[in-house]
Amino acid sequence: MIFKEENSERPSSAPPASGHDPSVMSESLLRLVLRQLRPEQIRQLYEACVVPVIDYASTVWHDPLRDKTHLRQLRTVQRTALIRVLSAFRTVATSTLEVEAHVLPTHLRLRHRAQNTITRLHTLPQKHPIWDTLLRAQRRRNNVRSRARFPLAEALKTMSLERLHELEMIDPTPLPPWRTEAFSKIEIEPDREIAMERAGAARTNSDIVVYSDASGRQGHLGAAAVVLDDSLKTTEKLQIQVGPMERWSVHAAELIGILYAINIINKIALPTPEINQCAGNKSGQQIIHAILRAAANTKTHGIAVRLQWMPGHCEAPGNDTADQLAKEAATPGKTHPFSPLLSRERAHIRKGIHTQWEREWKESRNGGHLRESSVPTHAIANGTLLVSTYAKTFRFRDDDLCVCGERESLIHVLLDCPALRDLRRELRVKVGDAFNSMPTLLGGSGERGRGRPDNASRAKTVEAVLDFAEASQRFRSRAP
Repeated sequence: MIFKEENSERPSSAPPASGHDPSVMSESLLRLVLRQLRPEQIRQLYEACVVPVIDYASTVWHDPLRDKTHLRQLRTVQRTALIRVLSAFRTVATSTLEVEAHVLPTHLRLRHRAQNTITRLHTLPQKHPIWDTLLRAQRRRNNVRSRARFPLAEALKTMSLERLHELEMIDPTPLPPWRTEAFSKIEIEPDREIAMERAGAARTNSDIVVYSDASGRQGHLGAAAVVLDDSLKTTEKLQIQVGPMERWSVHAAELIGILYAINIINKIALPTPEINQCAGNKSGQQIIHAILRAAANTKTHGIAVRLQWMPGHCEAPGNDTADQLAKEAATPGKTHPFSPLLSRERAHIRKGIHTQWEREWKESRNGGHLRESSVPTHAIANGTLLVSTYAKTFRFRDDDLCVCGERESLIHVLLDCPALRDLRRELRVKVGDAFNSMPTLLGGSGERGRGRPDNASRAKTVEAVLDFAEASQRFRSRAP
């Protein structure tokens, strides 16, 4: 929508100059566009355009343990959007809509955002001014007094301080672009055959060839570097226990292998070997910096270091030996000085959020009886899975006729179509008296004893209707 000054000057009671209200026209156009989109496209619009706006700066104003007011309002927004995405009844439980659309519940989305923000802040250098706030939040994390706590301290209660303190440090300042290149050449050839040929040529023309590799086994990562003589016997080797896959990636393990391969070169070629010990709190970024420093140090002694990629499992003796040594090193423990990666911590947070979501769903009484099915119950209820009447309305079909010749509607499919007589008989046996009530048949609450909903009976009814819908093959996705 474009704001026009002439509209702001016109009295509120006067009609628009063109005879049409731009806001009404824009809303009508939006509704028309949304009707033409598939559910997954509307969901993408919501997550890409709406969620970033309503979540803006949530780590400042949202308390993940105490905030109820904001959650109530944001849940209303999400519920409205998901009803539009799924074309569901307004009475469908919000938790059911979120599971069916695979959209994180509002409170978990905000918690996920807060935990990611805190994790990223803890990777900043200690000299960064934000650390004063982080340390104050850590002290107030366990505050039991009645005074108000700021959201950062409350969000820290949902996280492990030990894991945060172990995280890598990421220096935001880049390396100078005018620096001298540490490697004489770095070659990564995407074609497997060409890469093998070039690796063979490099091996022939080099005085020292060191093979490095990384591998994982039983949830742990290992790295290794090895030198072979002309008779293919191992003359030098280093094995490194990288750590658990939960906190390390195979890419970081490969980098560690490259670093220790350069250390082997220094040990063999230099009269006084300078082994890079990499002391202190280092990171994935710092592994790369350590590799560049080690290679640059080797270069200052007149030794050119070339980094050549070789395809795995290509029957090259040195490559296979390094792979075997890396597998042997993939055991519990850690024999290098680097700190766990930010990327793996974020994956751990994401896994924890989804685990909590799954637990809440299984414990929920709202829609917890529903099972996974190719035919969503809410879409059966409102006919949006392309029964012919709905398909004709949105021009997916030219007519609204059933295979029996009658007008196909939800009621016709469930109760009247003669072609489904046998399936309907089985449905009647399964649901009993619920067959006489369309709301109950579609998952509405029956009543038993003192007005409490009969969840067991409702679950049985919904399961029977889903079996009928799948067997009838009358309900189809509106996606082409």
